[in-house]
Amino acid sequence: MKKSGIIVALMIMILAAALAGCVQPEQKPVIKIGAILPLTGDAASYGINAQNGIILESEEVNAQGGINGQNLSIIFEDSAAQPAQAVTAAQKLIGVDNVVAIIGDVASSPTLAIAPIANQNQIIVVSPAASSPNLSSAGPYFYRVWPSDTFEADCMADYINRTGINSMSLLYVNNDYGSAMAQEVKKSVGNSSIIISEENFNQGTTDVRAQFTKIKAANPQYLYLISYTQDTITILKQYKELGLTSKLLSTSTFEDPLILQQVGDVAEGTVYTFPIPPSATDPVVSAFKANYTARFGTAPGLLSDYGYDSLLVIVESMKLSNDTSKVGVYNGIHMIKNLHGATGLINFNGGDVIKPSGMKTVKGGQFVWLEQ
Repeated sequence: MKKSGIIVALMIMILAAALAGCVQPEQKPVIKIGAILPLTGDAASYGINAQNGIILESEEVNAQGGINGQNLSIIFEDSAAQPAQAVTAAQKLIGVDNVVAIIGDVASSPTLAIAPIANQNQIIVVSPAASSPNLSSAGPYFYRVWPSDTFEADCMADYINRTGINSMSLLYVNNDYGSAMAQEVKKSVGNSSIIISEENFNQGTTDVRAQFTKIKAANPQYLYLISYTQDTITILKQYKELGLTSKLLSTSTFEDPLILQQVGDVAEGTVYTFPIPPSATDPVVSAFKANYTARFGTAPGLLSDYGYDSLLVIVESMKLSNDTSKVGVYNGIHMIKNLHGATGLINFNGGDVIKPSGMKTVKGGQFVWLEQ
């Protein structure tokens, strides 16, 4: 062997010995939490907003040392707001990733699909926004920080009855959210003669002209739309195209800036229900908004704060029980009382959060409060 070869070999041996003698830094243990959200598809804007809120809360917790010396690790899965995809995600998070809790979904249909899996596996699911009344009986492992449609329907029915609306047509997305909301409104209004027609459409629709033809023939004073963002945009464009003149009522899903950007003055005057937020001067709320804007370069969108608070509930549960396992989350969530979050104070009645709703409208191209 040449001298240069011997030198190279010796250097390799010395380097190997040095590396073998190095003490590898101990990996900090992590708490794995799953999140099932629509990151693609019609409800993606809601899912991405909620995802950003979750990311912000996890980063804040980890910056403060984590929980009992353990950092949070959030594993995101895309449901595309589809039940089958949500079920697959839940099974992976529980069976493969061994998460201790799950956040999700923001839509009711996928949330209803994963609730039985959560109960079977005894793991807490906290939803940022699934609102179907059927979720109130989804089992002991389901919680949500967005109020049930029952509260929203009661608020809308009160508005309808107080303002003397005498005829209304329903147009709703044909899934668990849309059909449940429509049923709750019909039940809450009480006077069945007010609702003179109802039509539904499939999520992801591109054409509701047939439904609008029937609604136009019924000639209602108001049209009550229960829909998601992309469908709402499609529907309102065709509403304008067909020359409908019925005034518009809607649900909290209407508050998406993308709708105003895409349909312009068609949305002007729409009245919709929305959970009453905490005061803008609330220090927790103002800190959340400032930190979110600094982190993502934009103001919080619809459900950003509810995503943030979904993780906050899980974190608080582990702190209250002093246990970062899934059992600790289950035990601790029952101890929560007056938890101060980005959406205000959080208390639960069973798995339902207790939050009142009010009425908002679109005025001058802005979402503003009509009454609280």
